[in-house]
Amino acid sequence: MKRLYILAIITCITALACNDDFMERYPLDSINDDTYWRTPADIKMYANQFYQDLQPVEIFYEDDRTDNQGPSNRNTYVWNLYSVPTSGGGWGKSDWLRIRRCNYALVRIADMDKTDEILMYEAEIRFFKSFYYFEKIRRFGDVPWLDYDLQTNSEELFAPRDSRVTVVEKMLEDIDFAISYLPEVSPDDRLNKYASYALKAEVCLYEGTFRKYHNLGNYESLLQKAAEACEAVIGSGLFSVFTTGDPDNDYFNLFVQYELKGNVEGIMIQRYLQDIRMHNDVRRLAEAFTGYTKDFAESYLCKDGLPIALSPLYQGDAVFGDEFVNRDPRMRQSILTSDRPYRIFDDGSIEYKELPQFEYTQCPTSYFILKGFSPYERDRSKEQCIIDNFIFRYGKLLLDYAEAKAELGEITQEVLDQTINVLRDRVGMPHLTVDVGFVDPNWPDWEVPVTPLINEIRRERRIELAAEGSRWDDLVRWKAGKLVENVKTVLGARDPITGEYFVLYPEVERVWDDRLYLYPLPLEDLTLNNNLTQNPGWE
Repeated sequence: MKRLYILAIITCITALACNDDFMERYPLDSINDDTYWRTPADIKMYANQFYQDLQPVEIFYEDDRTDNQGPSNRNTYVWNLYSVPTSGGGWGKSDWLRIRRCNYALVRIADMDKTDEILMYEAEIRFFKSFYYFEKIRRFGDVPWLDYDLQTNSEELFAPRDSRVTVVEKMLEDIDFAISYLPEVSPDDRLNKYASYALKAEVCLYEGTFRKYHNLGNYESLLQKAAEACEAVIGSGLFSVFTTGDPDNDYFNLFVQYELKGNVEGIMIQRYLQDIRMHNDVRRLAEAFTGYTKDFAESYLCKDGLPIALSPLYQGDAVFGDEFVNRDPRMRQSILTSDRPYRIFDDGSIEYKELPQFEYTQCPTSYFILKGFSPYERDRSKEQCIIDNFIFRYGKLLLDYAEAKAELGEITQEVLDQTINVLRDRVGMPHLTVDVGFVDPNWPDWEVPVTPLINEIRRERRIELAAEGSRWDDLVRWKAGKLVENVKTVLGARDPITGEYFVLYPEVERVWDDRLYLYPLPLEDLTLNNNLTQNPGWE
């Protein structure tokens, strides 16, 4: 039975990165527990299967549940049309398989002689276990913490959930192990010490702010750990914000690189190579069935550092192109405009898209997602794109640090100049100051009020990380779901034919329900295990 399980695992190990090392396979006819768990190479090859999960493709679709994007069809979850599943729903057997596989390895590694190399690959497994558990606590809150691979008769199958407090403590133990034993630099694109610090910062910032804004208490130490993890990365001196001194193009160009290896902003990157590993992101962006909302478009500051409600530079939105005049340069580098090539064919001919256009199969709001979108025809071929992606980006870590310090009440101008203002320098925007210097009448109506400075730190995060899949997590941890009730979150650009904003879903009003902060557990599991309880609002 053990032999069959090992065979199944190894069969799943495929080309997970862009070098031969990740494609190495163990001879299937000689795998069993007696021969496999002997060398560092055994653990290394086993860990290969997890790398594909670090950076999901088409990550921009994650923002369809938020105020940032408006898909052609209503997202069932954020519109509260989601039904409690009978089975699965993120809690099924296959959904726990990755964690089980991590535990399977850790149990067997425990019996190995712990050389430095074995400890390094054990650190990879522990990293991945925490990575998968992070997804679980974000989705369900309390979850069972498992230390070994369960069998069909394991008592833990019928145990109650562990508190998220316990689970996060265990996760951080494993992440700290990874920090201790992973190398500072991995020559073959594997996990490294600073990727572990970045994960720790994300976990601690998420959980710390979730506890703070959901009034769960015991959050300060987590925010401190988030800040300390960021400081370790910043203090290493190994990373910086990518810039060539071209504020009108650097931000866009950062996300359409064919080779990110060696990029100063990449704490960890996902490489793609022709005929080895490719993706379909550009083709999907061309036919995305989604786009940015009016609410998101209005969140960009003007070039003088003031919001559109206060800046004399704002040109209004009666004409689509006017919206982009005198705005934060990231706006033109994030949203397609009529003067930017939409398609560059192999023969050199260029196609432009006259905007606004409200296209169901492409972009219903006319605010086309430009981040990661290459106009070149070669990148649009189905499953042939080799543009690299970030797994952990230094720019995001700077935002994590600024927010953690602000939430701790420890923000200073020095911290802002070290973080947000470095990102602003890339695009030539004025610096943010600790006193902010204005009161924006259009600041979001947060359920839990925040200071002007935290308002602007959140704005910066929204702009810099657009279409990178982080907005839903931000809204959840800030207890800010009610922002999706803003009517501008279901509006597109102004339609020149009618003179009115394009309405995505006429005669339908979106009402937030707090139960959406956590997903429900499936009915079958609640029936099979009487010790499980349903998440609030889903009973």
